[in-house]
Amino acid sequence: MVSTTNYDAMIDCGEGSYLRWKKAGYKWKNLKYILITHMHPDHIGGLIPLLFYRKLFSIDSPLTLIGPPQLKVYFEDCFHHSGLTNKQDLQWIDISAINQLGIQDHIEIFALEMKHKIPCWGYKISDGDNSLVFITDTLPNSNAVTLAKNADILIHEATFGHHMREKAKEHFHTTEIQAMEIADEAKVRRLILTHFSQRLSNKDVEKWYWNGKPCIVFDERVEI
Repeated sequence: MVSTTNYDAMIDCGEGSYLRWKKAGYKWKNLKYILITHMHPDHIGGLIPLLFYRKLFSIDSPLTLIGPPQLKVYFEDCFHHSGLTNKQDLQWIDISAINQLGIQDHIEIFALEMKHKIPCWGYKISDGDNSLVFITDTLPNSNAVTLAKNADILIHEATFGHHMREKAKEHFHTTEIQAMEIADEAKVRRLILTHFSQRLSNKDVEKWYWNGKPCIVFDERVEI
C-alpha cells in the first residue's frame, strides 16, 4: 500500500490481500487506485475477492484500476461466471497503451515493461519531490535501472538467493545481489526487497543489508 495525505493506492493484490488490508485498518473510502504489475495469480489472486466485498458493502466511490490489457476482461469474466453483476464505479487504464499518467494531488505514475515470462510492468509513483518505485517478477534489465533512477525508495523483488542465480534466470526472477546492483546503478536512497521464495527463511533474508541498512521490512510503515 502507498498512502498519501488524501488517499491510498494498492500495488498488486495477491491472495489474502483483502484480509490483510482490512486487518491493517485501511478504509474503503481512501482506496482510490489499484496498480497491477502482471497477471500471475500471486499478484492478482486477491483482486476478485476484494472487489466482491466492495460490491457487498455497496461502496460507491470511484476506483481506478491500472494494469495489463487483460485486467478488465479478467474481472468481467470472473464476475460473470460467478453470477455477479457490477454496479461499482470502476475505471480501467491499460498500462500497455500509456506509460505515464497523472492522478490526484499532482502525483505522477510512470511505468516501464520488465522482463518476465508474461508482460509485466514496474511502477514509479512521484510527487515531483519524492518517488517510490515498485519492481517485481523480472530478470535484471535496463528498464529497471531507468525507472528507479534517483528514487527515494526502490521496492524490488528478490525471489532467490544469489546462490540460486541460475534458477532465478530460468524462472525470470532476480536475486538479492542483482537487485542491489540495480539499486547501486540507479543511485536510489533506500532499497527494500520483497517477493521471496519459500526456499528462503526469515533468518536468510534478515541478513540482507544494502548501504548499511536492512533490506527487509516486516509489517512496518516506511515514510518517504
